[in-house]
Amino acid sequence: MEPLWDRVKKNLVDWYETAYDKTDELARIGKKKIEVAGVNRAIEKHLAELGGRVYDLVTEKGHKGNKTVEDEIVQKLVGEVKDFEDQLKAKEAEIESIKKEKSPGDYGGKE
Repeated sequence: MEPLWDRVKKNLVDWYETAYDKTDELARIGKKKIEVAGVNRAIEKHLAELGGRVYDLVTEKGHKGNKTVEDEIVQKLVGEVKDFEDQLKAKEAEIESIKKEKSPGDYGGKE
């Protein structure tokens, strides 16, 4: 039979490894969530700029016969917003991937 101190030491090592693994996972997820917030902020900024530009085009040139869709600045901003949407999807996929790397039962605890 294994001495008590060896069992306690083994359990402590297992617990610390579990805590380290979970902390690492949460830190990586937290970093990705911060990146997601940054991408969301960039989208918000570009949508506001796009809205302002569309508003200017509608009010300055009149609503009838407006060439908003053909405006270079509008097209550029729409393209940038689409790029940010792609970045956002990628960051969210990375978060899900991190979460799936280890499930709660994988941390060495006895179930």
